[in-house]
Amino acid sequence: MSDQDEKVLVPALVGLQVGDAHELAFEARVVVVAADPDEPLPATGTVIAQAPGAGTRVAPAHPVAIAVESGGGGGGGGRRLTTPEPGPRDPSGSKTPA
Repeated sequence: MSDQDEKVLVPALVGLQVGDAHELAFEARVVVVAADPDEPLPATGTVIAQAPGAGTRVAPAHPVAIAVESGGGGGGGGRRLTTPEPGPRDPSGSKTPA
């Protein structure tokens, strides 16, 4: 299998701070991007959604869109991402069975 055919697992980023999500994504060999391509990715805040979801196999350097709650409150708007509810994670980034 060549490096180009290799797939990596998308880590679970929901619930992490943006900086921690970047680090974990880097270690998993994927790239964090803003859910809304017209908006810059915030430097701080908590990841509230991601696509593709944790445990999905993708090519290295595949973008993982995240939605971030900045804690400013009062909100709405933005792009809604479908992602599983946060829960326990195993080291691969997949949710562990209940």
